[in-house]
Amino acid sequence: MNQASDTTTAARPRPILFSSIKDRLWSTNIRIRFGNCDPAGIVYTPKFFDIFNAVIEEWYEQALHLDYYEFIGKRRIGLGYVNAHSDFFSPCLMGDSLTMAVAIERIGNSSSVVLVHAFNGEKEALRGRFTVVITNLDNHCPQPIPSDLRSALLVYAKS
Repeated sequence: MNQASDTTTAARPRPILFSSIKDRLWSTNIRIRFGNCDPAGIVYTPKFFDIFNAVIEEWYEQALHLDYYEFIGKRRIGLGYVNAHSDFFSPCLMGDSLTMAVAIERIGNSSSVVLVHAFNGEKEALRGRFTVVITNLDNHCPQPIPSDLRSALLVYAKS
């Protein structure tokens, strides 16, 4: 079987309900602004990646109790995405208020996989999946997840 047919036969992800995760995941609300939308008033796809990243930055501070900017600036630790993917279930429109919830799918040696669920009301409108690789920003090589970040990720993943 060729690789192309493997991807076409995979089960399409299905949206989940906010009530199924609201008590166990950190979440925040964002509003879709005029500047996020195309002329039809629907979120311009690349803008979601900016929104996802802003949510992940806020999650570091509020849920993990770590300073995202200190990692990159003072500590020179990169938190880059080696893979970023999104599944879209329904369009989001200018003026919509979305609840964004963050989950951890996997924690490895130098990487982790973070999911960001975006709910429009009770139903998931889209989901982002990000493989975050920890790097040394001076030589751009992967390095093990720092112990404080690993501990915070493990605690969050168990909640």
